[in-house]
Amino acid sequence: MPVSPRGPNERLIGVPGSRHMLGTPSLVLDLDVMEANIASMADHASAHGYLVRPVAKIHKSTDIARLQVAAGGLGPCCATLAESEAMVDAGMSGVMLFTSVVTEPKLQRLSELNSRAEDFVVVVDDTSNVLQLSEAARRSGKSLQLMVDIVVGTGRTGIASVDDAVKMARFIEDTDHLEFVGLQGYAGGRMGEDDYNVRRSMYAEKIQPLIDVVERLHEENLPPRMVSGGSTGSHDYDPEFGVLTEVQAGTYVFMDMNYENCVLRRDDPHPFGHSLFVRTTVISNARPGFVVTDAGLKEISNLPSIESAKIMSGAPVGSTYSLTGDDMGRIDFPSVEERMSIGNVVELMPPHCYQTAIMYLYYHVVRGDKLVDIWPVDAFANW
Repeated sequence: MPVSPRGPNERLIGVPGSRHMLGTPSLVLDLDVMEANIASMADHASAHGYLVRPVAKIHKSTDIARLQVAAGGLGPCCATLAESEAMVDAGMSGVMLFTSVVTEPKLQRLSELNSRAEDFVVVVDDTSNVLQLSEAARRSGKSLQLMVDIVVGTGRTGIASVDDAVKMARFIEDTDHLEFVGLQGYAGGRMGEDDYNVRRSMYAEKIQPLIDVVERLHEENLPPRMVSGGSTGSHDYDPEFGVLTEVQAGTYVFMDMNYENCVLRRDDPHPFGHSLFVRTTVISNARPGFVVTDAGLKEISNLPSIESAKIMSGAPVGSTYSLTGDDMGRIDFPSVEERMSIGNVVELMPPHCYQTAIMYLYYHVVRGDKLVDIWPVDAFANW
């Protein structure tokens, strides 16, 4: 019998207790918790005068992006052209692509995307690329909105000089088929630092170049309409710097071990719950002291520098999880007297949520202990 397009667990949708019947390894999304996370971020944004720019690379799901937009979020912020295409084709406006498009095949795709998109925005940091995008916009039959990328301590893309950034903004404004709409200054790195004040202090130093560029643009009578940056880790103090109009928040929808102990708000240290889990089954208990399960490097994470996963339920208290193979994980018990049986199921918190999400085709969406839907990871393609 052929497998359903939504996978072998589709038959369990709507069945009471079906969360505990899922075939494994499976990616589980607790919808109640995720909806609460989205509402919490939306409420904070409303109270503090900024907009949420949801980060699509975290979940690569148009279903999740729609919930974020419905809660007041802007069009999603995308890491790849393929993500942007998926979000636009799902009916979302105001989609932003924050990486450069420079090769002709992709420029042609971008031109076609711009022709069918509403308020599409692209981030840029090179004048030759501006000219490429101008030609792509011309072919699309409509103007293209560009944001200038400002480097703010990440060592990645972006312009470092205030003068050069202002020149770039003016160059865009003076180039046919293009419109200068703002700046991006993403101050990533160390956003998972647990201590709120330490993290804020590091961030204050990183974001200063962006503040300087905004001030110069106002002096040059070329004020940016949008200034985008920030993250889940900085969203509480981003408004204090008075520069960002929108915050690129992503991990808050799921949460993971990276943010597990991170104090995210002064008045509410841990405002977001954990909504993303991996369920895995014990497949071997042949030797004492540990068991082996069916979730390994290809189901949890292939990043060796990150902890493997945290056991949330199903194993003896004090047990630890480690990745022992491509498709196998190991649960070590606190003592050799502990036991688990073949077929026992364990639920894990991923170490880095978006590293885990890209390893699956579907989210198994649950409310309580019931599977209520299966959503595809439909913006899965990398480029």
